[in-house]
Amino acid sequence: MREQDVNAEYDAIIVGAGHNGLVASFYLARAGLKVLVVEQRDVVGGLLVTEEIVPGYRTNGVANSCHNLEPRVMQDMELERFGVKFAYPEPSSVMAFEDGRRFIASSDRSAIAAELKTLDPGDVDGYFETLDVMSDLAKKLDVSFFQAPPRLSDLLQRLSHDRDRALLNRLLFGSAKDFLAERIRSEEVQSLLGMVAVSGNFLGPGTPGSAYMLFHRPLYRGSSAVRSGETFHNLGTSKMAPVGGMAEIARAMAASAEAQGVEYLLSTPVSKILVDRERVTGVVTETGREIRASIVLSAANPKLTLTQLIDPDALDSSLSERVRAIKMDGTAFKLMIAVDGTPRFTCARDDAENTRLLQCGFRIGTTMRGMDAGYMEAYAGRWSTDPIVWGLIPSAIDPTLAPDGGHVFSLTVFHAPLTLADSTWEVEKDRFARHIIDRLDGTYFRGLKDMIVGYRAKSPEDLQSEFGLLGAHVSHGDITAAQMFDARPAHGLSGYATPIRGLYLGSVGTWPGNYVSGVPGRNAAHAILSTADRVDKHRVLEGGAE
Repeated sequence: MREQDVNAEYDAIIVGAGHNGLVASFYLARAGLKVLVVEQRDVVGGLLVTEEIVPGYRTNGVANSCHNLEPRVMQDMELERFGVKFAYPEPSSVMAFEDGRRFIASSDRSAIAAELKTLDPGDVDGYFETLDVMSDLAKKLDVSFFQAPPRLSDLLQRLSHDRDRALLNRLLFGSAKDFLAERIRSEEVQSLLGMVAVSGNFLGPGTPGSAYMLFHRPLYRGSSAVRSGETFHNLGTSKMAPVGGMAEIARAMAASAEAQGVEYLLSTPVSKILVDRERVTGVVTETGREIRASIVLSAANPKLTLTQLIDPDALDSSLSERVRAIKMDGTAFKLMIAVDGTPRFTCARDDAENTRLLQCGFRIGTTMRGMDAGYMEAYAGRWSTDPIVWGLIPSAIDPTLAPDGGHVFSLTVFHAPLTLADSTWEVEKDRFARHIIDRLDGTYFRGLKDMIVGYRAKSPEDLQSEFGLLGAHVSHGDITAAQMFDARPAHGLSGYATPIRGLYLGSVGTWPGNYVSGVPGRNAAHAILSTADRVDKHRVLEGGAE
């Protein structure tokens, strides 16, 4: 839709067409609201994009994985009916080590035990005990990800034994390194979980507070709202991949919302959210066009929303101070590689195994000490010389993404700080990209450099400018106890509503975070529908509100 064709007034305007914005628009429109989604880019999906590297080669442009995608969101939006197809690779992921060893993840406990024995036979029991104690604690806490979060101070009161309170304290405020070392002795087995602890966060596994990320997924699965009877879980596995790349999820979400009547205005940045006497009244686009609505939901970064899109005086000084203090330091770098040939994992034992591994997510492992060293390099303003790599070869699932005989890599790399101490990303982007390729070649993939026909990189500066990622943080702020529960995005804002009547927040920067899940968008929409002045509550509840 062109800007001149939009109506002057809507019931609700969504700022940002990332996946949470699309999810929220669907639920609001399904309840009968007239909804407009306004997006600065010329495509929907936010980080769920599929981009061309060189002619004929396409891959995931930012986000790689959808293993957190909420089943109830998928069902409500009927994503498969709207054309998205999912592959379910088995194994789900592999972690490769520099010395040629590997750990192949599986949903089968005995298969995992066999893999662990190849790393350290003495750590099999400790690995499972580590997962089991978190799972048991999560069930006792019973924290729902589908409601506004509990206060952090209330969690201890849900526990009746001091041993559980002590465990919770270690998971909330301790380091992943210390927590894992309680039951696991080898660096290799520790690093299987340690990589999860620092994924997306500007932390090292030895940093106080890093242990929480280990607990986040068990906390979700331990809730009575989603509990499925699992006795254990494996962290960090990608069990589901969209055929055609991550943009297919966004396309299906947009089509599902459009079928409910949602309208889209693309290539149109919002310059201001209008507020009159503590009540939202609409938005102003970059061209100066005013579009009116009594409800505005921002699916953009919450700190950006409340510091740049509203008047500074719209919030009281205390809340404004808390918003400005939200930690928003990102550490992600994106690298996409096109190759003419079939990649060969050095850790694959034969051709058949290599074929299986090509279809699953892969992690390039470093030691716990190496991850801490990488964090310290980034903290000092340098990119990590021993980077953490989360990768995927989506063409192994969908060959149409590359020409016959070719493949594409999609790599998310940590730690890369937004601000460099002694250089600029204009200078360092290609240097870091080539360093990553050098690290992969030979050590993790045989003859990779000889197969490359092209690559594209996105620095933290690119991620910030292209996608509105304030601080270049892909999660709109670290997922740590200090920025979770009633502190996400800030105290006083954890229930999706803001003090400005009609203004709501619903991005990954709100509870429960959770990467590509759609849960924050769903929750924000339901918060709106439970309080909106003109909504028929019978229709809301019929649509699935809790």
